[in-house]
Amino acid sequence: MTRSRLRSLFTVIALLCVALVIPACAVRPDTEDFDVTLVNVAPGGTSGGVGEASLRFTIRLQNANPQPVSLTGSAHRIHINGVYVGQALSNAQTEVPRLGTITEEITVFLSTFKLARALYGVYRDQIASYRITSTLYGSTSTFRTRKEGSIDLRALGDLATPIHGP
Repeated sequence: MTRSRLRSLFTVIALLCVALVIPACAVRPDTEDFDVTLVNVAPGGTSGGVGEASLRFTIRLQNANPQPVSLTGSAHRIHINGVYVGQALSNAQTEVPRLGTITEEITVFLSTFKLARALYGVYRDQIASYRITSTLYGSTSTFRTRKEGSIDLRALGDLATPIHGP
């Protein structure tokens, strides 16, 4: 192999390494410095027809960084009882204060067929679990978070039983 071809090969390898390393520096995978949690769910206003419904999710953005974080948009994938039901996209520009929280409303367009499957699992198992995987696009970096939670509906049944006096 000639010296010029060898130099070209090393140049290509170096450029590939730089192309792979620089984006990795800007993305913080599953960071503990930034968190997204589900706060509330309410019916949405619009839908695309029989196969689609919308829900408004209120999410809490928590910034554990000592600097404020300016966000230019976000994407959130919602799973209920392990079933992917939809995604919310937001192009809202907002700032999360340093060591602070804000809430934001997002609209998720759901497949009613997938939602019915997920809700049947909730009915059958009496456990409602969710997972929200979020990508938040900031002016200087991207944050990826994943949050899971569940509610045992059987325990709520005991609380919902009316108490009768003697």
